[in-house]
Amino acid sequence: MSTDLDRLAAFLRQLAQALHVSGMPAHDLERSLNAIGQRVGVRVESFAVLTMLTLNIASESGQRIEMLRLRFYDYNMARLIALERLMRTLKGLDDVARCSDELSAIMAAPALWSGWSFVFLGFLLSGSVAVLLGGGLSEVVCGGLLGMLFVGGYVALARIPRLTPATPVILCAGTAFCAQLLALVFPQQSPFISALAGVVLILPGFTLTIAMSELATQNLLSGTGRLAGVFLLLFMMGAGLVIGTQVGQHVFPAHSSGTLADLPAWVAWPAIAALGVAMLGVLQAPLRAVHVLVGGSLLAWAVFSLVSALLGSVVGAFAGALAIASAGHFYTYVSGQPDILVKIPGLIALVPGSMGFRGVHALMLQDNVAGVSLVTTMILTGAVLAVGLLLADSIAPLIFARRHRLP
Repeated sequence: MSTDLDRLAAFLRQLAQALHVSGMPAHDLERSLNAIGQRVGVRVESFAVLTMLTLNIASESGQRIEMLRLRFYDYNMARLIALERLMRTLKGLDDVARCSDELSAIMAAPALWSGWSFVFLGFLLSGSVAVLLGGGLSEVVCGGLLGMLFVGGYVALARIPRLTPATPVILCAGTAFCAQLLALVFPQQSPFISALAGVVLILPGFTLTIAMSELATQNLLSGTGRLAGVFLLLFMMGAGLVIGTQVGQHVFPAHSSGTLADLPAWVAWPAIAALGVAMLGVLQAPLRAVHVLVGGSLLAWAVFSLVSALLGSVVGAFAGALAIASAGHFYTYVSGQPDILVKIPGLIALVPGSMGFRGVHALMLQDNVAGVSLVTTMILTGAVLAVGLLLADSIAPLIFARRHRLP
């Protein structure tokens, strides 16, 4: 029995690391590990923060305590779907060896979206965001091109671990410089809108929402650490944008700052649909889930647009988060797939990352009133999104039977 406990402890250690690096929030990670312990007849108590996980595994034959240092996480929906399916097949200690082999195979699988396919999805992502930021056709084209360059640079720099801390500054500075260069070819474009759309891949708006949710569920260390990371990343990105913009204006001084050409209001809808398609690469989701990603994005935007027109953007964001989280639970009820396939694309259409980025940029340009206003709006919007998520997570399980999911 002691050998079985050692084998289970080793498996839970590997599983916890796999779930973390695939993007599972701390409270869901703790709940999943505790549920596995109940299923196999041992007591598992876990405590997760961004960089550390503590596991206490106890049974009649002994106790094991594991302390792990967690690596940086990224979202990989295909891997997370496979991991949740794996956890559902674990019925007892006899299945641990088989599940451990399957876990190694899941983690060794290559990324679904890489190379040129990922770069092309970067064009869709940045081009659609340029529309949502109020840009015209020039900003869509320039933002999309900058997004492709940004994604390519992000993939290239990811192969050099020593540059990871400086990656946001390097990429944002290069994007802002290229935006000034493109202004020579497209003088009617707004370089700031194009640059902001180009760097949207790493904007931490969704991370802010997760941080607020963790704080609200009393995961204070994880939530505080994630929130601090949001502000640090925003300031690093803002510094890179200022550096690249000022260098570009010095090298290419003779060009217009551009004037925005309004697009018809209906263009926002195909842009949201394109954003959902682009989520395939951002979330590393399987192609068969594209209709779910697009549907989640459109649902969140429809609810937000309708409610915000009547009650304001803050209530609209809350209603959008509540609707998309409830739809996620319904999707799990009818399909057995993780609800995050619906929730994340919808929330990304609502998250306030661009507000915070523009606020930090304004602060660096010493426009304190606008900067503080935008940062405050970002925090408020992130908070109401988290409230909408938590409310749906509390009510929806009472309405839908949460089958095919861990307790």
